[in-house]
Amino acid sequence: MVLEVQHLTKSFGPKPVLRNVNFTAETGACVGVVGRNGAGKSTLFNLLTNVLLPDSGQIVLDGQPLGDTFPVAVKRRMGALVNQAYLVEQLTPEEYLRFVARIYELPDAQPHIESLLAHLLEDYPTVRHKRLGSFSTGMKQKVAIASCLLHRPELLILDEPFNGLDVFSANSVLSLLNSYRPQALTFVSSHNLAHLEQVATHLLVIDDSEVKYWGTLADFLHGERALLGDTLLQLIQPAAPATTQDLSWLTTQR
Repeated sequence: MVLEVQHLTKSFGPKPVLRNVNFTAETGACVGVVGRNGAGKSTLFNLLTNVLLPDSGQIVLDGQPLGDTFPVAVKRRMGALVNQAYLVEQLTPEEYLRFVARIYELPDAQPHIESLLAHLLEDYPTVRHKRLGSFSTGMKQKVAIASCLLHRPELLILDEPFNGLDVFSANSVLSLLNSYRPQALTFVSSHNLAHLEQVATHLLVIDDSEVKYWGTLADFLHGERALLGDTLLQLIQPAAPATTQDLSWLTTQR
């Protein structure tokens, strides 16, 4: 799979969210998408999944422009966790994934459902028959990730997949993404840069509605053992405020 984003632009009213975004990525790459809050990361993911339409520019998949409405065959090649996971909370995790399997017409999905859930849910034997409505935020997140992977998508888009996960759960997700990476083109956004360093091969930095960096993670770090956060701050360090606020009242003893 080769995905080309060509001159993609999106505004909400007078506010530009993305301006002239261009990049090309292909199977085997895991693209870490980073930027400040409101930089346009989720908007980009919504455009890539056809939730939103661009004002201008286009998305090209394997040489074919996708147009305003992506073909069903293209959508079936995608797995996406964007904005927030919406689960049917009256179902158990197995029931929910069986529901997803029917959507994707996967007739023999039960062994795959069980292996995914057993990998992601540490106490799977205990919770497999509980309703999703009783799950914690992190447990729901892991079920949502499993639902994105069940049909083995060629394009995997995960917006903040580590939200709500403890260190052990995050490690399970990272292990899963690293093993899956060779057979898909993956996009992952996260404010936890340490997680991105463990899974990303490429980096897309968005700031002030524009792409500030696109390329390999190694090139971004200049081949050095630098911390991603430090290098990122050097690239998009915010300008000093015009006035400095006096916050001494926070630390002054009463």
